[in-house]
Amino acid sequence: MKSIKYIAILSFVLLAINACTDDFEEINTNPNSQVVGSNEGLLLGAQIRASRELLDNINSFNKGMSKWTQYYTNNLQPSEFISSNTRSDFNDFWVYQNLVTQTIPLVERIIDNTEETPHPNFKAIALVLKGWIYGNMTELWGPIPFSDAQYGEISEEEQYNKPKFDSQEEILKGVIGLLEEANNTFDLSGESGVVIKPESDAFGGGDILKWKKFANSLQVRILMRISDADPSFAKAKLEEIFANPSKYPVLESNADNFGMTWEDAVGSYPDPFASYVENNDERAPIVITGFLNTLGDLEDPRMKVLVSPAEGYTDEETYVGLPPAFDDENPSDFTRMALDSVSQLSPEFTSVQQRPIMTYAELLLIKAEAEAKNINVGTSAEAAYQAGIAAHMEELGVSTADIDTYLSSSDVVYDASKATEQIITQRYIAQFGQSINTFSMIRRTGYPTMDFFDIGIHKEKGYPVRMRYPIETMLNFNKENYENAIAGVSIIDNVFGDNLWFAKNAPTVGMEPNLQTAPVLYQY
Repeated sequence: MKSIKYIAILSFVLLAINACTDDFEEINTNPNSQVVGSNEGLLLGAQIRASRELLDNINSFNKGMSKWTQYYTNNLQPSEFISSNTRSDFNDFWVYQNLVTQTIPLVERIIDNTEETPHPNFKAIALVLKGWIYGNMTELWGPIPFSDAQYGEISEEEQYNKPKFDSQEEILKGVIGLLEEANNTFDLSGESGVVIKPESDAFGGGDILKWKKFANSLQVRILMRISDADPSFAKAKLEEIFANPSKYPVLESNADNFGMTWEDAVGSYPDPFASYVENNDERAPIVITGFLNTLGDLEDPRMKVLVSPAEGYTDEETYVGLPPAFDDENPSDFTRMALDSVSQLSPEFTSVQQRPIMTYAELLLIKAEAEAKNINVGTSAEAAYQAGIAAHMEELGVSTADIDTYLSSSDVVYDASKATEQIITQRYIAQFGQSINTFSMIRRTGYPTMDFFDIGIHKEKGYPVRMRYPIETMLNFNKENYENAIAGVSIIDNVFGDNLWFAKNAPTVGMEPNLQTAPVLYQY
């Protein structure tokens, strides 16, 4: 458990959060005046709240998002892949309100504070947090209020009371601008006036260089995300970043892996996975076939680290995934599955208290894809691909011998003719537990091939392309701008329809051609 200092900091956070309004219109009018507090308390509060919404959290909406990415679920009962009521997959209205009314105001207040009392590193970190939050939101919803919603003073002007929706292109490029500004603002001198206390920073522990590396690596992720929608823009900026490492440092090793450090299951802000296990008699979430079968088919040694064997098989360690969707007929053998017949997340995974936002392994695999697209990032696609796999395995403690064996296996050896599929499959594995990030990656690339999403009432509509808008909020407070934003856009049953801008040229998400008719056992 962390130091008692956290309690004092959290008291500021609670005061700040309690001062927030629940009125969507007012918070868009004036996101800053509702929040008071020290930069230390505001920063920690923003990190906790943003992490609860945007990182995998078995107790909140990600139990739906993790099903969509086919990582894990906590439901053994027959279910459709896409529910007839998508709110049963995740409470999107609640998440949107918490981000808009309770998280972003904390970040905006830090920025305001640094205008009044300059502090370059608090300002830069707030810019990065703002970029990370808005980047995730637009990748989930598409057009959202961004430029007008950031207005910081009370105004009688209609555009700020009812903010317009910016396009996803405008927002993502605006986020890149925020990250660029942050990179240029960070002060690495270590002088007393620019230091941030480790206990007020659950992401970077006060390490400013680590924040700067994350800011530039996040730029890289977003640029790759838009590399098919605006290839010339993405290529030029990616090559600029990787050609100038002194100006644009990025993650350089697993020591730079960046994420949220939670407290343990009973701390002031406990790890959601650890809390779930603690409160459910050590019942961990169930691993879905999409992820488990990917590991099993590749004979991947990470299976033993991330997944527990199904307890009902006693002869040897046996790993079995649960389909993300099944009904009384398809595949019927799963309708009678008991908890001990399927694999759960391993204690090694659920007990880790740092949940990644971005890792060195992901950065390397992005570099591999960039090189495969003839974007010069200073390496070869094959070298970056192999290094990315190795980095993730090393992070998990896989032995050097097992890494070498895996990299030399026929299905893993780099093949330029199927480079995108191989690279994205490895990112899918390395991003386990980052469902929002992976959801965007799948929609952009069409990989990896998914299981069973054609079961249920939505079986003819394919893979979801977006998250459900908080429609009631939009219609109550900002109807005209909301309707303008979706004019001419096909949105079917809230989550299907036209691809979002970043995925406008994306291939159709692949689906396994045959339904799995019975449990597949992988034995190690």
